[in-house]
Amino acid sequence: MIGKHIKGKSFRGLLNYLFGKDGARQIGGNMEGTNPRELTAEFGISRRLNPKVSRAVYHASLSLAYKESLDDDTWDEIAQKYLQAMGFDMNQYVVVRHTDRTHEHIHIAASRIQLDGTTVSDSWDDRRSEAVIRKLEQEYNLQSVQPSWEKDKHSPTTGERRHIARTGEESVRVRLQRSLDQATHDHPTMPELIEREQQQGINVRVGYTRTGIVKGISYQLDGVAFSGTHLGKAYTFPGLQKHRGVNYSPKRDDKRIQKLMEQAVENLTPAVPSKQDDKRIQKLMEQTVENTTPVTQTNSLPTREPTNWEQIRLNLSQQYNLPNSLLTELYEKGWLYASQTGQAIFVERTLDDLPTLAKQLEPTGNFTAIPLNSEPTKKGSFWIATDATVERAVLLSDPIEVLSVIALESTVDKEKRKPTLYWSVGDSQQIPLELLRAIDTVVIAFKDHEKVENLIAEILVELPQAKQVSPGEAGWNGMLTNNRLQPNQRRIPELQGWEL
Repeated sequence: MIGKHIKGKSFRGLLNYLFGKDGARQIGGNMEGTNPRELTAEFGISRRLNPKVSRAVYHASLSLAYKESLDDDTWDEIAQKYLQAMGFDMNQYVVVRHTDRTHEHIHIAASRIQLDGTTVSDSWDDRRSEAVIRKLEQEYNLQSVQPSWEKDKHSPTTGERRHIARTGEESVRVRLQRSLDQATHDHPTMPELIEREQQQGINVRVGYTRTGIVKGISYQLDGVAFSGTHLGKAYTFPGLQKHRGVNYSPKRDDKRIQKLMEQAVENLTPAVPSKQDDKRIQKLMEQTVENTTPVTQTNSLPTREPTNWEQIRLNLSQQYNLPNSLLTELYEKGWLYASQTGQAIFVERTLDDLPTLAKQLEPTGNFTAIPLNSEPTKKGSFWIATDATVERAVLLSDPIEVLSVIALESTVDKEKRKPTLYWSVGDSQQIPLELLRAIDTVVIAFKDHEKVENLIAEILVELPQAKQVSPGEAGWNGMLTNNRLQPNQRRIPELQGWEL
């Protein structure tokens, strides 16, 4: 059985809808009225008992699975038990049956104001409703259906399903969802949840606004981070409270949350290695140091020189036709800056925003990689995401190509754009496979070069859902330059396979 419920302000509006359906009939309740006008007048009695309650209308619908059926008396009995379990034991209500769909269902219109003037609490009513429905299913031998909060869990994507079938390994996203489900089974406080996840090797980050209000939550496992929204509505900060029963009080919890976030997962007791981990460790141990190619590291990224920035900005704008507003925003974020030698430095970062490498733009248009020795083992890239939760990823050759595609796509109607991750790729180790497997739309958009043919083949093996498009040898920057030379051309030419 499926249950839905909402709160509203207008009894007459709801009743007009319930009785206005073809075949609708009143099958139960505790009221005398038999039509919307009479029932609205009766509901006015309870409304006058507590006029301060603006959303006094409670509307619930209960639906059976396809081909299941109940008689009117049984439906009325179920409606009574549902309302009582939800706290409506001294409330006016009416039950209306509809026959406009293939599955049987009823609607309940009730007043949230009890006949003693108090109001029925709506605290955690989604979770309570699901629990009541599960009990009713057992009592009346009805087919059980997936709880609504489970539907708010994002299912595995095409890439994830293929990866699981090929390797037998679950994606990081699925592992995070399972861990959070287990950690919230007994309705912990928010700090307790974060601490439990840390003990499982999962970093939890809670974002706050400047005024101290929570703005979001994200989770990181094995170097891969997902926002709560990307896991599903039940795993966002408000969703944990609404759907998973996590208890949160700002005054009580915020200081504890911030203290927990200062603790790194690496400092916690490591989990017991799996058999697969043992094999990887054994393989690594068999590799001799002599066969390992040494990597030269520098002490830091090239020194910034703010006085050179305006000239760098001007050069990038004139030579590569990149928008000044975009360049300025990158500079303010620290992802692009000017060096002491007057060259543009693009900063590569991991998905959790740790700098790993500098890409220095040479006068020839090529890039020189300058490693950062504080993070020698973490692979990052120059990347930009248009939203915390991405629905689409575009893999590109270098930072200039990234900015060029962003500039080209900025001409598309904003409402038609998907939240996108633009990621520059130099080799296969830079690709965030776990994240990309969770995204159905992945576009490989390297400019033509024989050196990338093998790289494209590697990506397509790991990401079967990916699609390849090509801007030609000139690349997307060449297309951007061409567009700027033709003022009347507002958007990129249509390319086969290109998805906006």
